[in-house]
Amino acid sequence: MKASIRILFLCGIIFFTAFSCEKEEEILPSSYAEGRIIQIFGGCYGECIMIEVENPEGIGVAGTFAFPGNEESRITYKNAIGVPWFSKLPDVPEDIPETIGTWLYFEYRDVKEKEKEDLFQTRTPIICPANIIPPSVKLYVITKIIEFK
Repeated sequence: MKASIRILFLCGIIFFTAFSCEKEEEILPSSYAEGRIIQIFGGCYGECIMIEVENPEGIGVAGTFAFPGNEESRITYKNAIGVPWFSKLPDVPEDIPETIGTWLYFEYRDVKEKEKEDLFQTRTPIICPANIIPPSVKLYVITKIIEFK
């Protein structure tokens, strides 16, 4: 009787240790990421798509953003990046939706300093109030979208 209790106890320990481990994060190749579009900006905010990156961690920044006078629009993000509108990127197909909630698996690269103005700013001269500033995010360029949902 004691032997079967010991065996049952040992099986229980093995079972719990096997299923209680945390799920390991999938490691993506360098310069690949996956995330979800959480906001799209234009006008005085610059032409930018904000993506909350799920994987890899640490390529974006944490913070909050709300449009002035509209606290209901506040979003909180933990690992957000900003990328140019897809229409400004030559290697991104036109059928990929630029809508909040779209999940993307993509290849990216750093933005070159000379590209920032062309990729993230509006084309027409606009006089913007001082209280309208773009969100604080790290800027990247998507070079290829591999999958989207």
